[in-house]
Amino acid sequence: MSGWIDPSAKFLARVEPGERSSMSTHPVYVISGVAGSGKTTLAHAWAPTMGAAIVDLAVVAANVVDTALHEHPEARQWQINAAYRVQRYRCLIDAITSERRSATVMAVAPFTQEIAGEAPWSQFVRDIGGKPVDLVWIQTGARALSERIALRGAARDAGRSDAAVPKPPPGVPHHAVNGELPVPEIVASLRSRFDNEG
Repeated sequence: MSGWIDPSAKFLARVEPGERSSMSTHPVYVISGVAGSGKTTLAHAWAPTMGAAIVDLAVVAANVVDTALHEHPEARQWQINAAYRVQRYRCLIDAITSERRSATVMAVAPFTQEIAGEAPWSQFVRDIGGKPVDLVWIQTGARALSERIALRGAARDAGRSDAAVPKPPPGVPHHAVNGELPVPEIVASLRSRFDNEG
């Protein structure tokens, strides 16, 4: 795969170290889970109840992916997503920091590397401007994942060997939700949880 991948620096945002330190600290809710767990669905149901802006990796990094697919038509989207991960997540980080200057943010992505342990999570929190940041992890069983992935028929899922495979919980503090419950029930649970904390 390395023969056709050229992770070009043209996709990297020009943000100087320390530039984020003066930003406002509106809350960020990080919504994590594997493909098909319901991250985007939850964000679109929950965000209006919190007056939050949604920052979705698939949306903010679409230009990176589209350009790379055009340059490498033989590649599948999941291969592009993996090879250009750094560039895609830089787009996400920049979008989060921009949006949270004026509003609460719900950030939607797998965040697989960021939630693996304390060190990468702490770095991610620093990169987006610091606390308050809360991680919501959607736990969904293999059968439900398979059904959802088949139903949506997204190009990004085609050919993935790891699709519909549940992952272990994050290695950092998080709020776990059952992704197989009705979405309104999940939203009510999260609102109650975070309202009580506030």
